[in-house]
Amino acid sequence: MAAFAFKAVNARGKNTNGVLEGDNARQVRQQLREKGLIPLEVEQVAERAQSEGKGLSFSLFKPRISASDLALLTRQLATLVESALPVEEALLAVAEQCEKNRQKNMMMAVRSKVVEGHGLADALGQFPSVFDELYRAMVAAGEKS
Repeated sequence: MAAFAFKAVNARGKNTNGVLEGDNARQVRQQLREKGLIPLEVEQVAERAQSEGKGLSFSLFKPRISASDLALLTRQLATLVESALPVEEALLAVAEQCEKNRQKNMMMAVRSKVVEGHGLADALGQFPSVFDELYRAMVAAGEKS
């Protein structure tokens, strides 16, 4: 399954956005309709992240988080992985514990890539403004050891 970013409107006209997992955009649109939302935009995370440099702007894919928030996410993930929880489940647990929607959506997108079979370092590469090259290199080294 892939991660898809969406923008939708509820019955009262309130805008909402986020990330859902699905096999394709059509399935995600159906999930949104089942939740009583009207989908406006549904796009795969990787495609959206690549297009951000082409004049398209969607704040979900340019998340910048504070060093303390990044340290907290890292510590939570490390603790869960050290306790023998699979990476996929650890990412889900960290995402569910995030108080900020952007961070939660970002972690769900990372989890989707891992579920697809990508390495964690590759999955983190979708968000270079949060996980810089050094961070991803350290994760890649940890994956190989």
